[in-house]
Amino acid sequence: MKPQDFAAAEPKLVLEDYFLGHSRAWGIFEDRFGNLRRQFVVDIKGTWDPASRTLTLVEDFVYSDGERQQRVWRIEKLAENRYRGVAGDVIGAADGITSGNALFWEYDMDLKVGDAVWRVRFSDWMWLQPGGALINKARVKRWGIEIGKVTLFFQQDAARSASVERRAAE
Repeated sequence: MKPQDFAAAEPKLVLEDYFLGHSRAWGIFEDRFGNLRRQFVVDIKGTWDPASRTLTLVEDFVYSDGERQQRVWRIEKLAENRYRGVAGDVIGAADGITSGNALFWEYDMDLKVGDAVWRVRFSDWMWLQPGGALINKARVKRWGIEIGKVTLFFQQDAARSASVERRAAE
């Protein structure tokens, strides 16, 4: 797949609009054999600074085993459909492109696995759906071999979702 494959798909995904305010995601991690390894919920607070063209996402994860984690993304809008994101456990930057209802980006991350830390590569796709749901599928590789998949479903808070729907209809 290429981002351009989704150029005509609606609704259009604009990260700084979608993630402004509060949203929540529910996710799972499956190993390469399809076994469910982790389940989690993420509460996300997004703020947009138009002067620096930066979207900040504070993500608070709660895993089904009780573990908690926070990740803070700072995502700069480089051009109309181009983004670059950094976070504490991301190595370098995540470079992304949006097209229509889709976002694709790739990045390396230090991922905690038990008592170890593994350097892994994420290939991440997101698709915005009518009604405000955002579907995220990521392939996770280590040493070039796929070790698992992450699937998430994002939803904006109800008031924010209604506002975005109204703007899209105008």
